[in-house]
Amino acid sequence: MNSDTNNKKMLMIICLAFSMMIVVQVTIVDVANALTRYFNCTTRVANSNSTFSIDNAEACYDRVFKGALDNDRYGNPLGNR
Repeated sequence: MNSDTNNKKMLMIICLAFSMMIVVQVTIVDVANALTRYFNCTTRVANSNSTFSIDNAEACYDRVFKGALDNDRYGNPLGNR
């Protein structure tokens, strides 16, 4: 009886550890892909119209990094919060 309880506890600990590892991995991979998406966006814009300006770079940045939409160019929040 005691062995059965220990097996259930061990299985629960293993499942929890695997779940946490999956969450951490997904978080890390998503952040790493964001920079690649930004470079792809800037390359696509530069190749499409043969010119590239800071406005194009900021538009790509705002599109890829969604948290930048409510900030000014220095990273300060816009408006009253």
